[in-house]
Amino acid sequence: MKEKIAYSMISLIIIAGIFLTYPQMHDMSEMSMSEQTESFISLRESIQDGMRSQHRYKCCLEKPCTLCIEKTPGHGEEAECDCLSDIMNGVHPCGECMGQILEGHGNKFLSKYFAKAIAEKLGEEHTGTIKEIISEKYGISVGDQI
Repeated sequence: MKEKIAYSMISLIIIAGIFLTYPQMHDMSEMSMSEQTESFISLRESIQDGMRSQHRYKCCLEKPCTLCIEKTPGHGEEAECDCLSDIMNGVHPCGECMGQILEGHGNKFLSKYFAKAIAEKLGEEHTGTIKEIISEKYGISVGDQI
């Protein structure tokens, strides 16, 4: 008898959970693309702020990347971004950061380190070309780069 009551209670809790979360799922599908984008950006910034406060988010971009949240084992479990340190140590940052740096969206105060770090991943033979791109995007001379 106790088992039947426990089973019934668990079933009711599951059903109640479905009914309580359905409106939220339904509301999201009813949102316009701009509302969904705004919601996504707000959530992303909240995650990044939380990670920053725990000293687990140190990005090398003007606008921090999101790939580090997604690529970490468990897709966010124990997520961490250390692209800033990677750049400073001549190690390539995440793929999103590399692309954004080459587009000119990296932290300009780190620009002298970008070519060496990116070349570490793409190949040392590309260092000259990468330095030219960095020079063009960030207004620093090739000779001032590491």
